[in-house]
Amino acid sequence: MVGILTVFVFILLIHNNFAKTILVEELTKWTLRNKTSSLRIDVPRLPSGVYTALKDTYGDILDPGNDVSLRWIANQSWIYSTSFNTAELGLDSHINLTLHGIDTVSKVHLNGALLGQTDNMFVRYSFAIGHLLLPSPSQNILEIEILSPLQEASRRARELEDLGVVTGPISCPRARGDVECHRNHLRKMQMSFGGEWNPAALSLGIWKPVVVEYYAVAVFRDVDVALKRNDSHWTMDCRAFLSTHASENFYAQLVVNANELLDDRYVLNQQLVSIDSPVIEFKIHIPKDRVILWWPNGYGKQKLYPVLFSVKCYTSEDRHTLSSRTESQKLLKIGFRTIELVEDTDHIGRTFFFRVNGHPIFMKGANYVPAHTLPELSADADAVAHLLKAANEANMNMIRVWGGGLYESDTFYNLADFYGLLVWQDMTFSQAAYPLANDFVASVCVETVQNAQRLSYHPSLALIVTNNEIELFLSTNKSDFGENATRMESDYKTLFIETIIKELKVISRKDFSPRPEPMVSTPSLGVQESGKNLSNNPQSLNYGDVHFWDDKDGFSPETYPHARFVSEFGYSSLPMKSTWQRALADSADDSDLEIARLIRSRQHDPKGFIPILQLIAYQLPFVPQNWDEDIDKFIYFSQVAQAIATKTALEVFRSLRTGNHTMGALMWQLNDVWVAPTWSCLDFYGNPKLLYYWTKELLAPTSVIALYDNISNNLNITLTREDFSEHRDSQLYYVLVNTYLWTDLIPKKTIARAFGLGSNNLEMRQIPLEYLLYENHLKEELFLEIILEDEYGNSVARNFFYPVPLNKIIGIKDPELTLEVEGQDCKAATSPYANSFSLRITVRYPALLVYLELVHPYYVKERHRFSTNGFTQTQPKKTIHLVFESDTVCMTLTTDHIKVQTINQYLI
Repeated sequence: MVGILTVFVFILLIHNNFAKTILVEELTKWTLRNKTSSLRIDVPRLPSGVYTALKDTYGDILDPGNDVSLRWIANQSWIYSTSFNTAELGLDSHINLTLHGIDTVSKVHLNGALLGQTDNMFVRYSFAIGHLLLPSPSQNILEIEILSPLQEASRRARELEDLGVVTGPISCPRARGDVECHRNHLRKMQMSFGGEWNPAALSLGIWKPVVVEYYAVAVFRDVDVALKRNDSHWTMDCRAFLSTHASENFYAQLVVNANELLDDRYVLNQQLVSIDSPVIEFKIHIPKDRVILWWPNGYGKQKLYPVLFSVKCYTSEDRHTLSSRTESQKLLKIGFRTIELVEDTDHIGRTFFFRVNGHPIFMKGANYVPAHTLPELSADADAVAHLLKAANEANMNMIRVWGGGLYESDTFYNLADFYGLLVWQDMTFSQAAYPLANDFVASVCVETVQNAQRLSYHPSLALIVTNNEIELFLSTNKSDFGENATRMESDYKTLFIETIIKELKVISRKDFSPRPEPMVSTPSLGVQESGKNLSNNPQSLNYGDVHFWDDKDGFSPETYPHARFVSEFGYSSLPMKSTWQRALADSADDSDLEIARLIRSRQHDPKGFIPILQLIAYQLPFVPQNWDEDIDKFIYFSQVAQAIATKTALEVFRSLRTGNHTMGALMWQLNDVWVAPTWSCLDFYGNPKLLYYWTKELLAPTSVIALYDNISNNLNITLTREDFSEHRDSQLYYVLVNTYLWTDLIPKKTIARAFGLGSNNLEMRQIPLEYLLYENHLKEELFLEIILEDEYGNSVARNFFYPVPLNKIIGIKDPELTLEVEGQDCKAATSPYANSFSLRITVRYPALLVYLELVHPYYVKERHRFSTNGFTQTQPKKTIHLVFESDTVCMTLTTDHIKVQTINQYLI
């Protein structure tokens, strides 16, 4: 009897606990051909796009002129095909073909039968294919015909026009260059059609994996983890989202393992799941003392807890047989934090700031565009990691994923979690009126739900905004729309407020708010004031966020708005010269003449070079009319102008933090998609511009700010701390203001002020500028160095103030700068090599804005970074470190490989 019972228990354990895992086979090897089969090429792996696949044959789309000359590729249809064996066939199983990302309009055939069509690159498509599969060893033939995005966008626009449906003005990019129209008719990355800073690159291809899924009942897709905290516990309010082709409701068992959080695994047995809404909802309570908080960069650690979710699905309470594929899993890394968007009424309007873990946070960061103009290359792990690590190291704490781009890869959001970068997530709609055709709206609903479910658990996700600048687009152009204006506003509210906002409730909760409610548009009046009627002034300084673009003097503090949150602002510049030479690498001629020609062709700003040249002319010694006669000088001054103007803006915005008046500033833009004159901090190859080097000090948690008040003739010195302390943490600081003449390295005068400052506070002191001048010397003859020291005399931060425009300086001298380079001895070094160099810079007189550039013909292609750049040197000797990422080859540098420029050389 005992033996029989033992066998029964053993069989029961097998029956219940040893289910097979869902089988997912990725289809990796493909063939690409055109419609006539006159061109055929092997594609060894996914992701893939037609431009990428044809690169070796026709050249890179980013090579000079190819964005136009290769446009024929986007004007054709292309067919991807592959073959595969059927792994399993069974009467009680399901088999899906799942396409995680097709760019964009396609027809899918399996073994000659039409499975279906795709028309949204942001949607996962899944087709039941069990009835079409051939038993092994016969090969199944899968073909995905991707239709021309140019022809499809135009065709859809014509169809609506023939039906009398007006979607507003033709959605053509407002840019120079060869751009394309009708982007609003395709659910495709909107920047593909061209823009003010990017090429028209009408990508088409398979930009995410294609898999065959073998399963018994359902596939586990995503988990939404909403966090709630009380005095004793954290609650993980979870929703597990499944997809199924089952015809009847089914049962599920869910198990959660989290060793750092739970002593025992969490088990949910025999949960009935509806096929109409296949979701498992459950709550897990965790003692508060088991949890270490996740904080944004600069405020604390980014603790992430691995949590394994396992789901087994069955058709009945009796469960399935041993051979059935019932189990699927998701491993997530959960960060525990609370986040709110605070929009309290005050004396001028409403605040607009983020409160994380109960603590108000000043958001400082940048706008992020896809890492490559071709979607299939945008998720490259190395490129994305380089960009987000750079943002972290520059003391940023927020990244805005811009609405003209993509919903980014899992790699991106995982890294944002790791680096403490909160994500402001735009949905992929931008600056256009979108059609309300039934199939278009239905597709948008699926897009909204799928991407919300995928992203919602990330601690970095701070805010979802349904579109970029459409409200601004409608209000600004209202008079031009004429009789269509009212209907366009109505369509806008129908799509974004009544449809998309409603669909986003899939990740909301009725009894608490795990994250801020979605915002309709950016810029706007915020969440609380939006959603009723469209504002006539979405750029109000008293509510929500603004996008600041102005051609006034960017070096003047008076230029910048006293807004609640600035989610876009920036200035354009050119990448360093070696970047342009690298872009011309396949050309026999990389002369200044060729570089100037490439610069002109890549300038897509409708205003051309006027904004850059005008900004330079305000304060810098440069003749704008002849920029192409001295490329080195133009590049240098463009980067200096960008850095100074952005520095002024950031210091103004940070100094307005008192009373939560201005609580965020996001630069446009962090990165770039090609080599061009753009607003980026990092160029296309990831090389820092001057602005990036400055950003690390500009955004440091403890900083000293110096802004001139033209009305009172005061220098307003602000000490700011942007950090978190659980207890009262007032610290003593000293601000030293050194007055220098341009003819001497020794300060002629020093004024000291003591500050007592607590965590997350700021304090401003006004010092009459006349107190800081020296004897009878003119303002043009001197400059100020502001040093922040702690109570022990350690330097915490440093700033400089120049009382006059740099082109008005008098008496500046040749600094007589010399450079020595010291690196490792390659004869004695062993792999991996420490390719780090010390650059010893010696001067006899103050050197203004010393700019270092690597010019080694081979090493410029290796990622490298100086420890600082664009600095003003007031000490006789200064050591700068140059570090390369590569450690596979021992590098040797001499002084000839480092180009040095200073403002001094252009003033004397």
